[in-house]
Amino acid sequence: MPHKVFEIDEILRVIVWYTRHTGEATTASLARCCKSFEEPALSLLWARKSLIRLTALFPSILTCAPTEEEWTRFRRYASWIRILFVDLEPGYVIQESTLLLDLIASQFIQRATTVFPNLRNLTWYSEPSSLTYLPSIVSPILTDFRVHVTTRWDAEHLPGEYAPLELVINSTISPPNLHSLRLHIPPKSNPSPELKQGVADLILRCGSALTNLEVEFALPQSAILHLMSLPNLAVWRASQPAPMELASSSLRPAVSFPQITSLTLYTGTPHSWLSFISTLVGEKYHPLPVPRAPAFTFGNLTHFKMGATSGQRCPYVCIFHLTDSDISLLAAALPRLEWVHLGVPCSSNTCQTTFRSLRTLSTQCLRLEALCIHINMTTLVQDTRRAFEEETRGISLEPHDGRSCQLGLLSPHYLPLEANVGVGDLEVVVKGLFAISVTISNVPVFDSNSRLWAKVSDGIKALHV
Repeated sequence: MPHKVFEIDEILRVIVWYTRHTGEATTASLARCCKSFEEPALSLLWARKSLIRLTALFPSILTCAPTEEEWTRFRRYASWIRILFVDLEPGYVIQESTLLLDLIASQFIQRATTVFPNLRNLTWYSEPSSLTYLPSIVSPILTDFRVHVTTRWDAEHLPGEYAPLELVINSTISPPNLHSLRLHIPPKSNPSPELKQGVADLILRCGSALTNLEVEFALPQSAILHLMSLPNLAVWRASQPAPMELASSSLRPAVSFPQITSLTLYTGTPHSWLSFISTLVGEKYHPLPVPRAPAFTFGNLTHFKMGATSGQRCPYVCIFHLTDSDISLLAAALPRLEWVHLGVPCSSNTCQTTFRSLRTLSTQCLRLEALCIHINMTTLVQDTRRAFEEETRGISLEPHDGRSCQLGLLSPHYLPLEANVGVGDLEVVVKGLFAISVTISNVPVFDSNSRLWAKVSDGIKALHV
């Protein structure tokens, strides 16, 4: 019987199966034993690596200069890398990583080309001073680029330290190819004006390929206006005031952000953002999605997060500024939401959101599965009883028939239930939450207040039996 000639795609399928079921070591052994499998097997095994793993290719990197044989092997393996993870954060940096980057940079200078010609996905963690190595790593075919700049406490950041990142953004990355751009550069890291302008210009040159944008400094309105028109943008993380002027701009598209599924806003103007979103959506009621339904502004948004500019929790005074009316505006504008995070609740009891906000979100966002929100506990019992009084006037408090799931309340144990609800009122709270389909699970019990929340959780579960 003649031997079967395997096509390359058949070989790759076999290699993928071996890697999944037996691990990389077995696949590497297979590559060494069979010449036909060597190239496709090694290219698969080296497609995704961290920088620290690459130092193994230079065994004597701490004491000796690399040999030409080591360089040849390194360049061969590096050419297969599609996804690279670089972590140079303080406390994690080891000497071998820095020495390897020095070697890569020297090769980049000598050959005027990167040693990672097929790199498509780069994740980079470092202080600004280590960004100097970026140009020697990034390839012109990069499609996913993530940079996380860590805050340095012992000295101020110098704007000039961002020059290598500016160079990569302005000269190396190809905007039409870019799928994801994530720049986590907190304000304390002092991003330079040139960097901000370079990022804005890059965004303006991006097209339909862009699906993910996360930038932690304010963008100009021209960049936001361009984002509003991108047909495939699915994830947007912004840190800035609401661009209210764009709501009435004649330049904005009739349908804005049609494909966004996840929106994260870090801002000091939460009211304005909700007004902006509501204005874009308009008063027209959007029916539940059906196959081939027409596109709506924010028509696919399911995950929504909004918090303070720096994303911090309440220190000593509550920094949550939304009201029950704001929550009503949010629910009316975005009824398809499935996950909402409006800040980790605190014990200050100075916020203006009450039981009414829970009820509004539960009865208007029928797909909502998880909610994290501040709640003023001082009026919880009164508000719940008032809701029961409404029931006697014909307003039902039975779980909503149209809900597709229960609504899980996240991190309730931070709320001061013990200080505001007597033992005799606990049943009122349980029935009130049950009536609006709110559930509480996985309560960590560490004090008397959290223990009381655990009782509420058990009470709601008992009503479902």
